[in-house]
Amino acid sequence: NIIKEIRGKGLLIGIQLHFDQTNFIKKLMEKRLLTIRAGENVVRILPPLNVKIKEINIALKIIDKVCSEIK
Repeated sequence: NIIKEIRGKGLLIGIQLHFDQTNFIKKLMEKRLLTIRAGENVVRILPPLNVKIKEINIALKIIDKVCSEIK
């Protein structure tokens, strides 16, 4: 139970967590995925408009890996 809700429109995505996002963002950054805070317990993901599917898949794997490490 790491992720509470995923919300957004298009490529602007917010991942709301069940806890403070500071450690989550730090672990993403250690794995070379840059994100920012966006509100209470929310991690904002905003890729460039020319992002490739391959890059999206890499980002999803990183997010999944960080979620499994935090459990």
